[in-house]
Amino acid sequence: MENQEPATESTQSFGGRLLNVFASPSEAFDGITATPSKTKFWIIPWLTVIVIGIVSVIIIFTNPVLKEQIAETQSRAIQQRVDEGALTQQQADMAQEQMESMGGIMTIIGSIGYALIMTAYFFGGALVFWLVGKLALKSPEGYGTYLALYGTSAWIAVLGAVITLLLQLSMGSVFASASGGLAVYSQYDPLNEVHRILTRLDVFACWQAFVIGIGLAKVTGKPTTTAIGYAMGLWILWAVGVGYLGIGG
Repeated sequence: MENQEPATESTQSFGGRLLNVFASPSEAFDGITATPSKTKFWIIPWLTVIVIGIVSVIIIFTNPVLKEQIAETQSRAIQQRVDEGALTQQQADMAQEQMESMGGIMTIIGSIGYALIMTAYFFGGALVFWLVGKLALKSPEGYGTYLALYGTSAWIAVLGAVITLLLQLSMGSVFASASGGLAVYSQYDPLNEVHRILTRLDVFACWQAFVIGIGLAKVTGKPTTTAIGYAMGLWILWAVGVGYLGIGG
């Protein structure tokens, strides 16, 4: 049965909406379509994702164990290019020396890179769901509504980022996360497609996709099961595709 309730502007407080994302997702999306300015729904979670990510990068690059793991991963990637004939051994040695000499600059590069990737995911994710809403679910809502939807759900990603950092520090592995990757984290090979896909099958990403599905139903007026099906299907495609290609880490 489709949702036929008339849209009314949200009167939820910031704290109430934040709590509802975890406790009552359907209520968290109340008023999104009727509220003229959608910025308040997405700008704070977007900035929070960026800040938490940058703090995580700084902590990781100042942790000797985790920093060494990253260096080893980069060295293996360079050596693989040598084995494939894309680089000569001399070029590989020069690249290795250059990375080692960069020191603290790597933290800055890592922070900027993280911010750019997460921003692309954030606004790109909203664009994908806008296209789904427009083309598949025949909703007249504009991109701003889907950005508000995605931003509201992003508080789950914030929690996931904090938990992931705690796991990495407590387990002493930059590859530890609340995902299928835990099954292989001690022997994790970033060049192995299966291992990369397992790390993308993340509990918090799955949870966020499910909540996005609830919001998608709220925004489009379509059955909840249909909207959740689209959201979860897209998440699975993303996890397998990005994991296989090794995009974004």
